[in-house]
Amino acid sequence: MNIQTQRWKEPEYTKRQVNDAGNIIRNDDASPDEIALATEVIDNWRAAHAYPMHVIYMHLRRMAANRKDILVVERLKRLDSIIGKLQRESGMDLWRMQDLGGCRFIVPTVDEVFMYADRIKSSRVRHEYKRSYDYINNPKASGYRSLHLVYKFHSDTKDTYNNNLLVEIQFRTHLQHIWATALETMGLFTKQALKAGEGDEYVKRFFVLVSSLFAIKEGYPVVPNTINDKAELIAEIEEINDKYHLLEILSAIRVALDHENGASIDKKGYYVLVLNYNIRRLRIRYFLPSQIDEANRLYTHIESNRKVNGIDAVLVRAASFGDLKAAYPNYFADIGEFLSLVSEYLK
Repeated sequence: MNIQTQRWKEPEYTKRQVNDAGNIIRNDDASPDEIALATEVIDNWRAAHAYPMHVIYMHLRRMAANRKDILVVERLKRLDSIIGKLQRESGMDLWRMQDLGGCRFIVPTVDEVFMYADRIKSSRVRHEYKRSYDYINNPKASGYRSLHLVYKFHSDTKDTYNNNLLVEIQFRTHLQHIWATALETMGLFTKQALKAGEGDEYVKRFFVLVSSLFAIKEGYPVVPNTINDKAELIAEIEEINDKYHLLEILSAIRVALDHENGASIDKKGYYVLVLNYNIRRLRIRYFLPSQIDEANRLYTHIESNRKVNGIDAVLVRAASFGDLKAAYPNYFADIGEFLSLVSEYLK
């Protein structure tokens, strides 16, 4: 990998400056000038994770080899998500936030989740393994189920990257993935931070119950505060859906695709997805692998106007448009499989 050719961002600020920026951005009383300067620091710190994240992404791609039933994508954390996490977790320092750069490794079965996680832990990668979070054997109260590994990046050639740049790898089954993206779809279009445990209680409860159904299907523990009984879970899901019509709401969400790049869209490289949830329109901008700097600039510009324009954006690298759509169906409202599975249970 030629780091110069790609024009990757490097960290430009100290640990103290990064943490000060995080403290300013979580402060509701900060002035516009303070917020602007803090956002500049945060954007550089986030963008500096692109190279470490990509190195790990390429390692995961090699592990997946030519298997078409495994999806591997990388993404930089959205600014809204960074701010939300800082505001929710008072003890969180931006310097040690572990998922600014993240990779998803999506496989068919739970056995493969743990097999590939063990494989990367026992491989000869030079990055420092920090910790893991097993949300499959210990699901989150929100219903989220996945296995996370966190690595501290190490470079033999560029010491500026040996500066506490953390990358999180999310190993998920396909079933866990469609649940997570359906939750995010509902959150995006109802403007509720469901992923963060906020929003209407009946919506959160609905997804918790479905997650437990999926856990039973995979033979793993159900979500806390739910019963390990399929019939009772289905009965409660039916009760909520009959009252609030959540499946109908999800079915009604449709997004019109609008992209500017024609046939070139189905190439490996960087994609900026811009979802306008007011008019339900998705716009896609494609960049060559060597255009990471331009992609980052556009991403920053879009996010700086997100609240005014009612938009949500994400910068992702994928091997093809098909992989991108499969890994981020929440941005395409392609949640048909989730709806089919839940509807089948309710029959």
